Amino acid sequence: MANSVSSGIIELDENQFNLFREIIYQEAGIKLSDMKKALVQSRLLRRLRELHIFSYEDYYSFLQDNYSQEIINLINCITTNKTEFFREARHFDFMHQVVLPEYVRTKKKTLRIWSAGCSTGEEPYTIAITLLEFFKDMQMPDIKILATDIDTHVLELALDGRYKKEILEMLNVDMLRRYFLKGSDVNLGFYRVKEHVKKYIYFRRLNLLSDHYPMKNQFDIIFCRNVIIYFDKETQTRLFGKFHQYLNNDGYLFLGHSESLTDENNRFTFQGNSIYRKKV
Repeated sequence: MANSVSSGIIELDENQFNLFREIIYQEAGIKLSDMKKALVQSRLLRRLRELHIFSYEDYYSFLQDNYSQEIINLINCITTNKTEFFREARHFDFMHQVVLPEYVRTKKKTLRIWSAGCSTGEEPYTIAITLLEFFKDMQMPDIKILATDIDTHVLELALDGRYKKEILEMLNVDMLRRYFLKGSDVNLGFYRVKEHVKKYIYFRRLNLLSDHYPMKNQFDIIFCRNVIIYFDKETQTRLFGKFHQYLNNDGYLFLGHSESLTDENNRFTFQGNSIYRKKV
């Protein structure tokens, strides 16, 4: 007999775990090991409480009956979103010192960047700040930054652009003043991204496992950091093919520090520090 949600922990049995694990893999490509059972149990428990559902079996039935709406909430529960401003700072140094000077020499008028798996927005805002810092004494090109994530909740937070002071520790005082508004009253201790930074970024929900992406144009730079570690080898290979397709010739792909493009030497060249370049 299922325990009440209000009574505390509800045990997720192996059969239920396997059912949810299979759905999560099919919909999001996230491969959950047996060691993740406790994590899935705790994450789903929050959703059960929100819905006043008293067992995982009943929630599974609810999911099946409301699949197109509820699957988004299920994925939101499971995805892990840990990020920060200027995370893996060497990537942004490389952008500033190598990629952008190279771009200027090409005399192109447009610059398109995709932050895939943007989480709560720190990465795309860091990209925008890096661009503004680089072009501050030059004419700005036509810049567009697409920021996508499968989790609708983190996209709402990213669009809002409000962050606690301690999250902005990587930024010096001058950068804070240029790119953020200091909160007061109910927003005391928070900073909000200024509109002149926000205007370059477009936040959209996108499942990287989709067969077709809605983007029509290619990108000069793609960031997909600390995302592919959750995918199995087959899914990674398929995703790298997509990135190759959506990168301009000689475009750059930035991965997380623990990720690599193994077996992709025929399509990308390694630039160091988990940075790759599309082969022409």
